[in-house]
Amino acid sequence: MAVLTPDLWTPWPSYPAIYFFLAHGGVLVACCVLVFGRLAAIRQGAVWRTFAILAVYAALVGAFNAIFGANYMYLCRKPANPSLLDWLGPWPLYLVGSAVVALVLFWLLWLPPRPQMRLPGSAIESRDR
Repeated sequence: MAVLTPDLWTPWPSYPAIYFFLAHGGVLVACCVLVFGRLAAIRQGAVWRTFAILAVYAALVGAFNAIFGANYMYLCRKPANPSLLDWLGPWPLYLVGSAVVALVLFWLLWLPPRPQMRLPGSAIESRDR
């Protein structure tokens, strides 16, 4: 969401705006290199583990937001600019919608590099022996 509908507080091409895209885009590039470059193996249950980690992280960030009056990850309110969150309803419903979208995206991203299931006695298993 951050790369598609950025919430920039300074105009382009200022240092904060460039840093914003480098930081958020860098996370996407690093994940793609690890997964599609086969540098990190994807195991069964990876989608659920990753989603659980995201949920715990969001809960911790939500606690931080509540204590310090911040709005990291837009857990307290939507950004002022139009964003993809506008399609997911008002607060707090967009948080549930965001979780569903995240789970669907994790699953879709898992499909291409997913571990191939090998059945006992299959040609693939026999060839690997």
